[in-house]
Order: sequence, then C-alpha cells, then structure tokens
Amino acid sequence: RTSVKITATGDYQTSGGEIFIKAGEEMKLNVESGKLAVYKDSNKVGTLASLKITPVKGDALLSLNGRPYHGSFLFTVAGGYIRPINHVHIEDYVKGVVPKEMPALWHPEALKAQAVAARTYAAHHQSKLIDDTISYQVYGGAEGDSRTDSAIEQTAGLVLKHDGEIIEAFFSSSNGGVTELNSNVWSVGNPLGYLSIQQDSYDPKTKWAIKLDKQQIDLSNKDLSKPDEWWTSVQEKDKTVVPHLKAWLKRNGYANHDIKITKVPVLSFAGKKTGGRATKGSIKLNFFVRGLVDKSGKLSERQIELTDVPASKIRGMVGSDVMKSYLVDDSASDSSRIDVEGSGYGHGVGLSQFGAKTRAEAGQTYQEILAFYYPNTTIAREYGEASGLIEEVHINNAASIDMKADLDYVNDKVTITYSLKEDAAVSLLIKDGQGKTVATPISDQSLNKGSHTAVWKVNDVHNGTYAAVVSARGESGNEARGTLGINLSKASAPMITDIETMGDYSTEKVNIAFTINEDSKVAVEIKNSKGKVVGGLAERQFTQGSRSVNWDFGNISNGLFTVSISAKDEGGNRKTVSTQVQIRKTTGIVTARELRIKEKANPAANTIGTLYEDQALTILAQQGQWYKVKKGSQVGFVPKKHVKK
Repeated sequence: RTSVKITATGDYQTSGGEIFIKAGEEMKLNVESGKLAVYKDSNKVGTLASLKITPVKGDALLSLNGRPYHGSFLFTVAGGYIRPINHVHIEDYVKGVVPKEMPALWHPEALKAQAVAARTYAAHHQSKLIDDTISYQVYGGAEGDSRTDSAIEQTAGLVLKHDGEIIEAFFSSSNGGVTELNSNVWSVGNPLGYLSIQQDSYDPKTKWAIKLDKQQIDLSNKDLSKPDEWWTSVQEKDKTVVPHLKAWLKRNGYANHDIKITKVPVLSFAGKKTGGRATKGSIKLNFFVRGLVDKSGKLSERQIELTDVPASKIRGMVGSDVMKSYLVDDSASDSSRIDVEGSGYGHGVGLSQFGAKTRAEAGQTYQEILAFYYPNTTIAREYGEASGLIEEVHINNAASIDMKADLDYVNDKVTITYSLKEDAAVSLLIKDGQGKTVATPISDQSLNKGSHTAVWKVNDVHNGTYAAVVSARGESGNEARGTLGINLSKASAPMITDIETMGDYSTEKVNIAFTINEDSKVAVEIKNSKGKVVGGLAERQFTQGSRSVNWDFGNISNGLFTVSISAKDEGGNRKTVSTQVQIRKTTGIVTARELRIKEKANPAANTIGTLYEDQALTILAQQGQWYKVKKGSQVGFVPKKHVKK
C-alpha cells in the first residue's frame, strides 16, 4: 500500500530514543517522492527515507490499518509501496500464525502439533526476511485466539530436530492419503532424511476435480471479420478454469488485452514419482485477442501448446485453488470433454493439517502426530526454562529403522546404511520415480539388531530420484518400514528442457523461456537464415529451474531465426539445444501527405507524432478502422485508410 494508518496502545520510540507515537494517538505514513511522509492530525510533520520504532514497554501493540502487532517495526519504501517489517519474538509470531493456518476450534492435540511445526518452520527460516503469506506461513499479527494461544504456551520453545539441526517443517492442508518427499515436489535439493513416502489412513483425502468442455465458444455463427458485433455478448462455457488461463495469458505477453478462449483441446498429467504425484503436464489452448487480425481483417486465432512441462506450470495456469494438489487419481478425455480428478490440498510434504485433526480426534497425542509426519526427528526445547532433549519421536520402537545413503560416483555405487532395534527379517527395494522396482539388494534376509549396510550398483542406472525402501518384521511381531529418497546425479552435461519462444509484436520482443536442471553458465545465440549472429545473451550464471531471457527484434527484418541455448556446469560439461522462431512483422506505407499518430484510436485523442507520405511503419494490430503502429520508439494509432500494406 502507499498509505498506512498507525495507532498504538503504548508509547513507541525511534532508534534515537525520541517518542514517535504515544498511546492512543493516530498517525499516517504516505509514500511521497519515494520517501515516507509522516502525518499527524492531517499535518505533515516530516519526511524520512526509513523509520524504525520500538515499544517503550514490551506489552504495547502497534496497529497498521486496524490490525495489531507485537514487537518493533521498520518501515521502508520498496517499489513505490510502504514495506513494513515486523521484528517480533518467535512465540508471539507463532501465536499470529497458528489460528490463521488451522481452525482454533480443532482438537487441542492437533493445535499443539501445528504449533510445534509452525515454530520449527519459523526457527529454520529465522535468518531470512519472511513474508506473511502462504509463501512461508500466514501471519495475522496479534489477532490470536485463546485456544491456539494455550496450545502454543503448552509447547513453548519446542522444535523438531534431525541430527541435531532444526528441520524445515513443511505442512499442507491435506496429503490426499499419502505423504511425499520434498525432492519429488520441488525437484531441487536432496531428499530430506526426516520426510518419507507413506500411506496416511487418517487424512480425509480431500477431493478436487476439473471438468472442462474442449470447445469453449461455438464459432460456427460468428463473423470473424466483425467481432465487435458479438464480442461482448459471447462468453466461455467454463467459469472456473478459464479465468485462470486468461490471467496467465495476460501475465505472459498479453497484458492489457481482451481475450476469448475458444478451445482447450488438451489438458493432461504424467510423470508420477514414487509418491504418486504428477510431475509433468501438457496443455493446448486456442484463443482470440481483440484487435489482432490476419491480413484479410479477420480475427486471428492463436494457439499455445505446452508438452511435458513441469506440472507446477500447468497448475499455475489452471489455478492452484482448482487443481488443489499434484496427486492426480484419474484423468480422462474424449472428443468433447476433459475430466481430471485428484486428492489432497497442497504439496503433501510433512504434516497434513486435516490428518492431524483426525489423528487427534482418534486419541493420538501431538507427539505421536509429529512422529508420523516427521520420522527420524526429536522434539527438543530450543529455549525456555527447560532445555535439551525432551523425547525421541518415532512410531514403532521395537523395529524402527534409521537410514542414510552414501553416494560413490567413482565406483558407481550407493551404500545404504540402516539400523534395527531388534532381530528382524529384512527386505530392501529400490524404486524409480514411477514406483517401479529397479533393484532388490536384500530379499527377506534374517538380520540381527544393530547397524547394517547394503550396496546398490548404479553403473547402468539413469540420473533421477529413487526411493530406498526397507521393510523389517521383528520377532516380537512389530513391523516397520523406512523410505529414504536418493537423488542420483552422476556427472553429465546440464539438461535444457521446456524451451518456449513467445513473440510480442507490441513491444517487438521475443521471450525465450527454458528450464535447466542444475546451476550453469548459460549463453543464448540467435542467427538468421544465413547463419549470421543477430542477437543473444553473453554467457551468464543461472541457478537451476525455469529461466527466461528477452530478444529485442525491433531492428530485425522478417525471417526464420535459430535460437541456440548452451549451458555449462562447474565441471565444464556443456549442452546446447536449438529451436526456431519466425518473425513476421507487418509493414505499411503512408499514403496521406501528412498523417498524425494518435494516442488512442480516436480522432479527438492527443497527437503524439507525425508521419509523412511514403514513410514506412510497422503495423502491430488492427482496432476497428484504425491500425496500431510503431515508428521508431513511438507507438500509437492511425486511420487504416491512410496506410497501404
């Protein structure tokens, strides 16, 4: 926001010790000329680059636009908006998180489990500047609740640790009945030893569905040369997915354009990992952009097709509130309709909030709940009156399994170490990302309690994420199962995938998007049909993930161009891939002796430039009887009748 109203229940002072606001007073901060303008009783009392205020007494609350907060505040200006940063004690922070993440009326043991998870997540990220949204944790300031406050106070200072380190305690609404590895969801980093894939019978398996007609607008009786006659009266059939698709198009090259989606012929998911969640997706959609016509003056139907791109990209297009998770149970498509059904809400890694609720209602304690969702961890008091280890967190004590893996790429082997708490019959399976067993190092072998190792030879195995699954049946009848994610990454050149090029003739730029699977030095080279380099990007370091660069073709003639992308890793391994992009700018010649460029497609609009007879220009789009044109750096509108293509 560009303006914030501030009130206080106690005095707050600046870093210089001066009282800035007293109890009961009201002040206002506005952004003016890139700085903070301070107002009191409608009078401007000062201008600051930044402002830090601290409560004189610790129990004071500062309210921003009516919402109260504990702690001190730093106010700065970023991107033309006021950026408030709240410095607050972690327990006060958690009291602002839990009631926003979990309903306060839920079972106390579920609230305690959420409190420990939220505190752990915050402690893990305490060196970062985090925000108050679902990107980290939803934070509501001092607007707490007595029930969640009680759960937080009863677990004060408790965090989850693995190998003595505070874990990253992921959680989501519903895992759909099966927990997931972090590396299967985000495809970055190694699988964490305190997360596993396991069936969760207590999760209610929240259901979601996408039901979509492939044909969204019937064009059989539409005159594409006269779209103004029907454009405003015609709407797409779907009111759930289509608005998200339009929003995505506007974020990706069609900002400030009016769009009609005519067809969605393809929407599918594939590439299931060991946890059953889709990692790849495909979509095809046809659409009109108002004002963009072909040479005959008819609306030009455009198409975007993405094949086997990351499922997260497709979810972002159709809406995360529609496709609630990556756990796709069923997908069907016929000549007229697409149906996709799934389970869960969120990523499914770590704590399931609805699963915790059901477990608590069934009589499980918060310790038992956390034991299931974060195996191989301990609950420890990080601060407070007590200190040190509180208790170990595990489920089946007698036959429980601790696992780790050592990767030896020189000898093409992975050594898997695991420990047993009692004599047991043991099997060890290695499964690939599709859940298929690719190796069985141990099969129903009787082993004594203690530490054991097994070797998995990987000389003929492709890079990727695998799961080592140990099952043990003890003499006492106890059964245990341990799952360890193994990210196999033998030396190879970087992979460059998901290459897309999208031209925007209004800006005369091509967006070149791609995905790299590891940190690399990337260079982009663009050649014309004669092999001459006409543009590109000098070698630059990129982190792994989806990346993009822009090519300005404003001074380039029409033609077919080759885009080459090369990526080189730290070991000097290089990979180069190429694609092609067609530039088809429409040019015109001025036929009038003098032609004024208008700011809008209206004779009464402001004149922003002048063209003269026989001058060439670039035609960007047609809007009724006007052309949107570009000449040099000027973009505006001229009457169609005075320009010859």
